[in-house]
Amino acid sequence: MPRTPTKKPPGKSAGRSPRFRQIVDHLRNEIVGGCLPEHAALPSERAVAELHSVSRMTARRALEAVEAEGLAYSEERRGRFVSPQRLNYNISSMANFVADAEAEGIDLEIELIESRQTGADAGLAGVLSVPIGDVLDERTRLFRNRGHATFLETEFVIARRCHNLSGHGLPRSTTLLEQRYSPLGHSADIVIRMRALQPDEAALLGLAPHQAGIEQEQVVRDEAGEPFCFSRQIWRGELAQFSAQAIVNR
Repeated sequence: MPRTPTKKPPGKSAGRSPRFRQIVDHLRNEIVGGCLPEHAALPSERAVAELHSVSRMTARRALEAVEAEGLAYSEERRGRFVSPQRLNYNISSMANFVADAEAEGIDLEIELIESRQTGADAGLAGVLSVPIGDVLDERTRLFRNRGHATFLETEFVIARRCHNLSGHGLPRSTTLLEQRYSPLGHSADIVIRMRALQPDEAALLGLAPHQAGIEQEQVVRDEAGEPFCFSRQIWRGELAQFSAQAIVNR
């Protein structure tokens, strides 16, 4: 059971910490301590300003800082809400991250948005080392964490290399995803960056257009080092957590 929220931040004197930082610390403690559960509404700027006797500007800065830490997310015209548990993606493992998430008690829902065959444009042809126009299987899937849209993935697979991944349906299980790196998958080149969401991406993820998200691109290679799959994921920033094991060569 969530505990009852405290009405004011713990007793710090304004001289020891700026009011802005006290409010951020207070809200963080309320979230981490379970007083504000997942998807609970954060107080409005006006409520924060009145409760802590600060200006609306200071209240806004504090709420924005909590969101920047990944503890909250915004929904246009509705306000700010407590973020659900982050989904950890171990990018150094070729194992199925969906199964890893389930092992941690995170029940991912996968919705197939689009599945089709397409010809490789110049960019994909260069990445996958195929002729322009070569046939690719393209799939776009939306991943939800406990019903909350988390990331969007578009995957391009060389059709003639991966007959076992052909077809335009998504199995009820995660078989298709489990087969993604097997038997062909051996290594991957990965790039992670921040970028603005396009309007169609934002709509699926429940965010405002052009809000910042985290993009991950992967080129998956077989044992011979030949690429056969390119995927692009765009994540809600507050729900993204990537980990890796580094090998240091000296």
